[in-house]
Amino acid sequence: GHLVASRHDCESAMIENRSMFDTGFVLPSAIFLLVVLAALGAFILNVSSNQQLGMAMDVRGERAWQAANAGMEWVRYKLASSPASPGCPPNTDWGGSGYSIGFAGTATLADFFATVECRELENTDVQGIPTWVFEVRVTACAPAAANEPRCPGTPTSTAYAERQLQGIISF
Repeated sequence: GHLVASRHDCESAMIENRSMFDTGFVLPSAIFLLVVLAALGAFILNVSSNQQLGMAMDVRGERAWQAANAGMEWVRYKLASSPASPGCPPNTDWGGSGYSIGFAGTATLADFFATVECRELENTDVQGIPTWVFEVRVTACAPAAANEPRCPGTPTSTAYAERQLQGIISF
């Protein structure tokens, strides 16, 4: 007995062998593709989360600046309310301020405080006109410390925001 194989038998064997090879290659490729897509999705989610956190921090920083600006305006108002002899508002001594302004009645600044420091730099006569010069520093923050001075607070989380304005006011 001689073994004779027909052409049809050989083609069938090659097709069967090829199908087994293709099936073994497709599964690892599909798994690899799924892993790559999952990693890409996780990366995009991480970038998106970090971007949203950054935008929220920007908004809180802007609100802190608004609170500091409101504190500066408050000092200007207090100084201008007695133009004949202006003086720093009570309890706003430079370096040891015990006075903070709260914004509890506002919608966007409710958790912010602005600590005010003020000192008189000069009290002179300029060509017969009395002139006063004050230095003012306002530090706004949230969340604020529990006791005076409320700001600067203690940064305990990414929600902490602080801004400081300092300027010279003269009358």
